[in-house]
Amino acid sequence: MARLCARPGCNAAAAATFTFDPDELIVWLDAPTNGGARAGELCERHVSALKPPQGWKLDDRRGKREAAAHELAVVLDARSPMLARAFRNSGAL
Repeated sequence: MARLCARPGCNAAAAATFTFDPDELIVWLDAPTNGGARAGELCERHVSALKPPQGWKLDDRRGKREAAAHELAVVLDARSPMLARAFRNSGAL
């Protein structure tokens, strides 16, 4: 089931999940997911209008995690020459 924007009266699909840390004065935006900690979801219109309190930072991590996971998968690919040599005798390939 698609998540909806948490703003009252808005029925648009959620474009981001937000969480925050009041001790670090930071708000994070992530791609909506099922489960996990979150304060709420916002549609793209409300994400665009989001202004954290003065002195707070906004970190839009949407897309960053997917890119980092892809880079890590490439690095850990046992078919790369270095890892292939390391695992040659392990029978893992």
